[in-house]
Amino acid sequence: MRKLRNNKGFTIIEVMIALLITGIVSGAALNFYIKMHNQTLTQEEISEMQQNLRASLDEIIKALRKAGYKTGTHTAFRINGDSLYVFYQETQPIDTVLYFLADLSSAELAAYADLPTRLRPHKLMKQVNSAGPVVFSEHINNLTFTAHSSSNVEVAVSVQPSRPDVDFSENEGYRIYSASERVNIRNLIL
Repeated sequence: MRKLRNNKGFTIIEVMIALLITGIVSGAALNFYIKMHNQTLTQEEISEMQQNLRASLDEIIKALRKAGYKTGTHTAFRINGDSLYVFYQETQPIDTVLYFLADLSSAELAAYADLPTRLRPHKLMKQVNSAGPVVFSEHINNLTFTAHSSSNVEVAVSVQPSRPDVDFSENEGYRIYSASERVNIRNLIL
């Protein structure tokens, strides 16, 4: 019988050490991937939330800039709590646009089962003339209208994401973004 002199192979200890190192590197890579994926989802939520905020504010500002157009002595706008009526003439003698917050239905609230009452989002509704109200924007936390004078209105909107961010400790993980803008109504006969 001939003896093998140049045995090239791995011992069981070497294989176990290689498997251990591979497992550690794979676990670290998987952990890194999960963190990056969660951050990507959070950034998408933040971007969507900011876009929602901008679109809501821009829509209301656009309507307020039309307030009083060709209405003569008719009131240009009326604020009633978190509702804003804007009056102008475009298709009828007096066109009316109403913005208001609506509560979520019980089916919609089911998605927010663990959400505290103070953080329950609302829907921003828009109603034009006698048409039925339609949802313009969702996940609105707060909406306020402040008349500083008969020709100057401030609109403030706060929005929140649809799901909490596990890395954010305030508001039980829900980020809230706010923006406000003052509108000078120029179509008034003073």
